[in-house]
Amino acid sequence: MDEPLAALDEARKAEILPFLERLRDLGGVPILYVSHALPEIVRLADRVVVLEAGRVVARGPVDELSARLDVAPLRAAREAGAVLAATVEAHDPAFALTRLSTAAGPLHVPLLDRAVGAPLRILVSARDVTLSLARPAGTSALNVLAGTVAEIGAATPGDPGTEVRLDCGGLALVVRLTRRSLAEMGLRPGLPVFAAVKSVALVEGPPRGPRRNPELPLRGGSVSAARRPSAGRRWAARSPAAPA
Repeated sequence: MDEPLAALDEARKAEILPFLERLRDLGGVPILYVSHALPEIVRLADRVVVLEAGRVVARGPVDELSARLDVAPLRAAREAGAVLAATVEAHDPAFALTRLSTAAGPLHVPLLDRAVGAPLRILVSARDVTLSLARPAGTSALNVLAGTVAEIGAATPGDPGTEVRLDCGGLALVVRLTRRSLAEMGLRPGLPVFAAVKSVALVEGPPRGPRRNPELPLRGGSVSAARRPSAGRRWAARSPAAPA
């Protein structure tokens, strides 16, 4: 499928994506999916291959690759961030909230129509995370995760910002902040920090269905690719029919 949703508005995409998910989960056939849209990639696939100038520059599970700071095509997308596996833990109808459980810690999102125990995949944009050296107090932030600085991205001349990858309970979280904040906070690998997550995007549940051979991800699964012709790059993502 070569950019099948490119000409559609967001409302029409939202109507069609569930059918593509069902095809992925129940069809039992390989799918090649090409798209410029990172949200489509993280929703439909769970393995990604990034190509630049006809060469593979990165590959791996979508949750690992989405958090890498050296994959320029992924980092350039406005929605760039980290994909996390989550489970619905509880609902709070009084406040219209759902509590999600992740390895990084609990996250509260607007009330979801999902059963308790349902697996989900969520995208946390790097632009929707702020850092502090101490746990915030007296703040409206509901989602605060403890973590450790794992990596600091390379600075780009003329760009006031940079990215930091955190290790939060074994899960990676990416934060975009200014280089001035980086310097003033004295951020360095190994430093404990607290991440306040302002918003979380639901990218639906993980791929489902029987995996026929984990060593052959194209069998009974799907492949998703996103490309940026202007930069001579392709993003390719493979999505087996079941989670690893």
